[in-house]
Amino acid sequence: ATGTARTMEALGTASGRRAPGPRGAAARSQARGGGTSTSASRAPVEPQAAYLGLDFGTSGARAMVIDDRDGVLHSEKVDYGDAEEAAGSASVWRDALFSLLGGIPSEVTSNLRAICLDGTSSTSLLVDRETWSIESRPLLYNFAARPDVVARVTTVAPEGSITRSPTSTLCKLFTWLYEDSVELTDRLLLVHQADWLASLLLERPSPRGVSDYNNALKLGYDPKIGGYPDWMLSQAWQSALPAQVLAPSTPIGPVSRDVSSRYGIPSDCQVAAGTTDSIAAFLAAGASSPGEAVTSLGSTLAIKVLSEARVDKVESGVYSHKLWGDLWLAGGASNTGGAVLRKFFTDEEVRELTQRIDPNAPTGFGYYPLVKPGERFPVADDELKPKLEPRPADDAAFLQGILEGIADIEARCFALLVEEGCTPVSRVLTCGGGSKNQKWTEMRRRRLGVEVEAA
Repeated sequence: ATGTARTMEALGTASGRRAPGPRGAAARSQARGGGTSTSASRAPVEPQAAYLGLDFGTSGARAMVIDDRDGVLHSEKVDYGDAEEAAGSASVWRDALFSLLGGIPSEVTSNLRAICLDGTSSTSLLVDRETWSIESRPLLYNFAARPDVVARVTTVAPEGSITRSPTSTLCKLFTWLYEDSVELTDRLLLVHQADWLASLLLERPSPRGVSDYNNALKLGYDPKIGGYPDWMLSQAWQSALPAQVLAPSTPIGPVSRDVSSRYGIPSDCQVAAGTTDSIAAFLAAGASSPGEAVTSLGSTLAIKVLSEARVDKVESGVYSHKLWGDLWLAGGASNTGGAVLRKFFTDEEVRELTQRIDPNAPTGFGYYPLVKPGERFPVADDELKPKLEPRPADDAAFLQGILEGIADIEARCFALLVEEGCTPVSRVLTCGGGSKNQKWTEMRRRRLGVEVEAA
């Protein structure tokens, strides 16, 4: 959430400033879910400009308000709920948004100057561009299209296009059109999770559709040319694409009169174009030099490296986001991560069992931890099966094998990025719940061969 709060400064198109250093409050927290709703607030000593970042992660949402000096004025997080369907419910996202707004003290909201949101990459839905009614089921970041749907995309998308990945946003659009039989009309508009949430704060969202070039990457937008490629513009479904794709942090418009009066937000407070949750996590971590990387150890495993070269390899789940200047964020996201741990252990059990783990005595199990079949990175294979056998009688050994397996996958991801031309990794900053486990950090440090520390 602090990553989005600082996006206005880190990616501001007017200033062109580089990302904040590790001291930036933007680097402090990401809503990766888990736990109950918590909050912490302090009133500013005197009126000062405030900036609100809203992070919508895989299992919960977080709000963070900072001032011009990176001081944290307010922080709060909410969970979506225990049901798996909750994370894919637009009404749950909406309720979380307004719950977080309602939890900000009035002395803080009265000084808000800008609001920026992030959402999980490629999570999207269809709306009516005039009424903004929802016209499709929302499809999450990890939804993989059927092979026949992917085949339709490959008939129009060129070799190497990120849209050929089963989890791409374009594959989601084709799922709605060809699997769900949603009728393609001039009023149909695709919006990403962050786009839709931002629209709820505006007086009248643009019927042309507004997004940012980080969220639009998996839809097919090319930040290098600053537009959609010609092969997309010649298709009938191009009418459903957001017409205006902005740099993250670009002001879209002021908050609506209803939002202003209900929450005490100044009427000139700007809603800005957002970004993805993993990029917000990168900005929050404070990495700023080529070769520095950020691993998000949340429900899933997301990896980003600040690179001087753009790296894209769709068959391996590798893609690059534009950041600032000539630098790129190269990386990908694996389906392994904390969700596997939660399938077998509670948080308390993980803490207790970790005490019995000896990182100097590897299990050698060779696990590939997944909750269910399907992987995105370091290989894009929607049929890849989990490998969690043999399971030892000792739960501590089983937990160690899972942690080792996730660490092995992370190492494979970084090795693949460098092999494809990414700037060699010099340091890895870690955010998410997994960053607190010191023995896991030691396992990862040994595999990566570089400094590994919590963000």
